[in-house]
Amino acid sequence: MRRSGILLHPTSLTGGAGIGSIGAPARQFIDFLSAAGQSVWQMLPLVPTDDSGCPYNSTSALASNARLIDLEDLMLPQFGCLLQPQDLSDMPWPERPNQADFKMAGDYKSKKLALAYDKLLASTTNVHAALRKEFEAFCKNEASWLDDYALFDVLTKVEGPLWVNWSEGLRDRDEKALADARKKNAREIELRKFAQFIFRKQWNELRTLANARNIKIMGDVPIFVSHNSVDVWCHRDLFELDAKGFPGSVSGVPPDYFSPKGQLWGNPLYNWKKLAETGYAWWIERLRALNALVDIVRIDHFRGFHAFWSVLATEETAINGHWVKGPGIDFFKAVAKALPDLEIIAEDLGIVTPGVEKLRKDAGFPGMRVIQFGFPMDDANDHHALHMHTPDSVVYCGTHDNDTTVGWYWSLDDNQRDHVRRYLSIDGNDIAWQMMRAAESSVAELCIVTAQDILSLDSSARMNVPGIAKGNWAWRLTNTIPGWHADRLRDLTETYGRAPWQQAKKPAPAEDIQ
Repeated sequence: MRRSGILLHPTSLTGGAGIGSIGAPARQFIDFLSAAGQSVWQMLPLVPTDDSGCPYNSTSALASNARLIDLEDLMLPQFGCLLQPQDLSDMPWPERPNQADFKMAGDYKSKKLALAYDKLLASTTNVHAALRKEFEAFCKNEASWLDDYALFDVLTKVEGPLWVNWSEGLRDRDEKALADARKKNAREIELRKFAQFIFRKQWNELRTLANARNIKIMGDVPIFVSHNSVDVWCHRDLFELDAKGFPGSVSGVPPDYFSPKGQLWGNPLYNWKKLAETGYAWWIERLRALNALVDIVRIDHFRGFHAFWSVLATEETAINGHWVKGPGIDFFKAVAKALPDLEIIAEDLGIVTPGVEKLRKDAGFPGMRVIQFGFPMDDANDHHALHMHTPDSVVYCGTHDNDTTVGWYWSLDDNQRDHVRRYLSIDGNDIAWQMMRAAESSVAELCIVTAQDILSLDSSARMNVPGIAKGNWAWRLTNTIPGWHADRLRDLTETYGRAPWQQAKKPAPAEDIQ
């Protein structure tokens, strides 16, 4: 089935308090997707972030980013009108509207969510009593991860940001120490749970709206988790750690397209032997939780399941690492057995060996093709513009890790730009849309374009530069995308048979009459 979609993380939407939200700005974007004939909204991980906004280094693999909550929606009846217009009269706006301010969002929204929580507890109305019961049910149903996450997040403020440096009882999860901490910090813990409840309630409404418009949401699951996360704190036996919780080796990738020194990610490595003994239970629950939020799951750094790059924790770069065998097809067989309806896309970028390709095909997942990687065409590779694409793939002009198409094109030298123009038979005067046309025409069953390319933005709108620690993840829309872009994208989507209304099964041709 041919489909088309747009990559845009909710933090990049419009809205007050520093970042985009999953309220009205997200609903308006769903309107745009529908008008443009799109079937997929791709996002980055929805997990909590710190003030840098990086969604690939979260304190939890299961919690959601409360900074995305829409405070104005808390004025609606389904949220018990917990906030009033005067409560948001001091809504802050970032000095640079096209850049997210994650600290502003975290500080302001936490304060207003605490106000809403106190109103919920103090009210005696039937509406608020019903909302309290809904909140209690959420806490009970999600207790397996929510209790630990809420405590962990509070302790990072009380004990310090690194759990390995906490007092021994808390570091090693002594039951009495944990009980004392829960009692001492009861209110702050409940506030964290309340924020997760509000996110989930708003998110469920958004996803229902998207699905009603025949739009699927594609989520993203990073292969690794942060060392400073509730997941590692609670499941030390599932990671390669020493007696005090420190990793001897960490994750990364060798030198590649993005970085001549490789990328030293620093995440702890999994104890895959232990995970296998449990039937990969932790991973399966992680995927199950994400599938409760999204319709399609993109597994980041898929090649790490075949073999992952291991680097001593004392190294300053990722150059001096080595490959270690991953869990392979046994892992994906376990996932398929537990979650047979889970739709997965493999991010098979980087150093893709025949073994990685075989694993992807054995697992039955589509891979990714990035047109930018097809130029210059010095060596044959699967990204080579269009003629080496296959239907079992997802085609991009560029991903969130690439430059925008305009920025990429003008970073090439004259000969390379000439090569692009000759190969695609274009003049380059509208390069973003000309590249998007090439992507939409690909035989790949799914095509994803970026909001930045729809707007023909330059490198200043780039979302992430891999290997660079600061200045990423902040790009935002300054206004909603103009409707004429939807008309243009709809026409392009229809031209190449990707519109939802073109996917109905066609009747079989009548038999020839002899």
